[in-house]
Amino acid sequence: MTSSSKSMTAELPSYTIRVSDRAKCVRLSISIESGLEVVIPANYDRHKIPEIVQKKRDWIIRNQLKLDQREAFFQSQAPHELPDRLNLQSLGEEWKVEYEQVETKLRGIIIKEEQSSFRLILKGNIADIEVCKFFLKQWLMQRAEVQLSKWLRKVSNRVKLPYGNVAVRSQKTLWGSCSRDRNISLNYKLLFLEADVVEYVLLHELCHTVHMNHSDKFWNLVRKFEKNYKILDKSLNRSWQIVPAWLDF
Repeated sequence: MTSSSKSMTAELPSYTIRVSDRAKCVRLSISIESGLEVVIPANYDRHKIPEIVQKKRDWIIRNQLKLDQREAFFQSQAPHELPDRLNLQSLGEEWKVEYEQVETKLRGIIIKEEQSSFRLILKGNIADIEVCKFFLKQWLMQRAEVQLSKWLRKVSNRVKLPYGNVAVRSQKTLWGSCSRDRNISLNYKLLFLEADVVEYVLLHELCHTVHMNHSDKFWNLVRKFEKNYKILDKSLNRSWQIVPAWLDF
């Protein structure tokens, strides 16, 4: 069960309150779609929220700046245009994308995949840019489901950290997540990142099967398997610049 309300004062930024029966503590999140959101457990004292937001003011300003920079970057990358290449760094693949106009009464697009030459040929009404994007995203999702699932299983076996199920999704602000049931979700856009950064994300989420937080115990576990995790984490924070703008616009 969730509910929301708006708050704005001269001192505090605008935020939305969302009540969640699953929440165990207060959590702040910020995104282009939802803005600043304060998630609280049921029956939480709302009078405490302004003080929490005030304490997190520096964090809010810092992350809002990151979002603004990200939005400006995407706008500068011609997000309305269709791609002619898909550089899947994590797999060491670069696919050439070609478009062939075929008269049809349907809005569907047929994608012909030539694995040997890494060519994708889209056939149909290619003037419908949004439909072309939709089917390209579906192709990427399917490829990610196969490749990332196998990759996660391999890392899990190596570090001996089991997990439940794995799902590949199109998250806006998360590269991955792990539930309390040890189910892991991965962002299909990981395909565009460098392989060592992707492996760090997989390891990061596997460590969450043991520690559902970012405590010292969690980071010590990460360090046990990856000594350079701080460098990789910084690279991950910049990785949104690698993802093609047309995917996020």
